[in-house]
Amino acid sequence: MIAAEIYGSLNFSLARFFLEMHNDLMSSFSLLLRAGLVLYFVYKGYKYMLDESEGKDILEVAKTCLLVTFMYYSVFESGIYYNTIVRPSFDFLTELLSYILSVISKAKTLLPPVDGEVQYFADITNMTQLFEGLDMMFLDFITTCGGLVPSAWTMLTPGWILTILGILALILAYGAMYCIFVFMFIMSYFMMWLLFMVGGIVCILGCFKGTRGIFFGWVKMLCNFSLISIFTAMVVAICYSGISRAVFAMSHYESTTVKFTGDFLGLFVWCFICAAITLKAPELASGLTNAMSAGTGGVANALSSGGSATASGASAGGKAAGRGARNAGRAIQAGSGNLGGTGMNATQLLKSRLGIKF
Repeated sequence: MIAAEIYGSLNFSLARFFLEMHNDLMSSFSLLLRAGLVLYFVYKGYKYMLDESEGKDILEVAKTCLLVTFMYYSVFESGIYYNTIVRPSFDFLTELLSYILSVISKAKTLLPPVDGEVQYFADITNMTQLFEGLDMMFLDFITTCGGLVPSAWTMLTPGWILTILGILALILAYGAMYCIFVFMFIMSYFMMWLLFMVGGIVCILGCFKGTRGIFFGWVKMLCNFSLISIFTAMVVAICYSGISRAVFAMSHYESTTVKFTGDFLGLFVWCFICAAITLKAPELASGLTNAMSAGTGGVANALSSGGSATASGASAGGKAAGRGARNAGRAIQAGSGNLGGTGMNATQLLKSRLGIKF
C-alpha cells in the first residue's frame, strides 16, 4: 500500500527526527538568547537612567522576564515541549480526523447496498484506513483498466481509439484525485512538524513585545495547515463512497470494452469533483485563519495581488501623466493667449523686454 506506508513511515520518521534534532537546535539558540537578553536589559536600563521609560515599561520588563523564564524551562527541555505541546496537538488532530471519518462512514449506511463485497467497502474510521482504501481501489482500478485494453485483433476495428481514450481519461482522473489528496494531506502534515520544530524559538520571541507578531504568525500558519489536513480528509471521505461504487461497478464488467454508461461518467465526475474541491482547501483554510494560502491558492493569490498592484501602478502613472499633459497644454494655451493679446510674436516681445531697437 503506497500512500498508507508513506503516511505511517513519515509520521514515525518526523517524530524521531524531532526528538533527535530539537535539543541540538535549542542548544545552538541558547547562546543567542542569552546575548539578546543581556542587550534587552541594557537597553531598558539605559532608557530608565535617561528617564525615558514609564511605569508601564517596567511592568513590561517584569512580564518579559517571567515569560522568558517559563518558556526557557519548558522549551529547552525537549521532553516537556514534546510531551505537553507537540504530541498532544497531533493526537488531538488524529482523534478529530477519526471522529469525522467515523461520522461520514456511518452516513454511508443510508445508501442502497451493493451486490458484492470488497476490502475497500469496509468502514473508514481513521486516516490509515482511508489511505489503505484508496490504495486498494487504485490497484483494483488499474487491474480493471488493464483488462479493458484492446487486444491486437480488436485494435483493427475503428472503435479502438475511443476505447484507449476512455481508459486514459479514467486513469488521469483517478490518478489526479489520488495524487492531489496524498500531496495536500502529507504536505500539511509535514509542514506542521516543521513549524513545531522551530516552535521553541518562536515561543521565546513571543515573550518580547517587539517580536510578538512572529509568534502570532506562527500560530496562524499552524492552524492553517491543520485545517488543510482536516478539509482534504473530509472531502475525500465524503467522495469515497461514490468513487468506490464506481470502481467496483467497472471492475465487474463482463465485456472487454469500456462501457460509456453511468459507471464511466460517475467515476470521472466523482474524481473531478474531489480533486477540484481538494485544491480549494488551502484557500478556505487561509480565509479562516487570515494566513497566506499554503497550496495552489497561494500562488494564484500572489499572482493576482501582483497583477492588481501592477495595474494600479500603471493606472496611477497614466493618470499622473494625463494630468501633467493637461497642465502643460493649459500653460501653452495661456502663454499663446498672452502673446496674442500684445499683438507681437515671441521675437518682438523679447526685443521689447530687452530694449533692443533694431
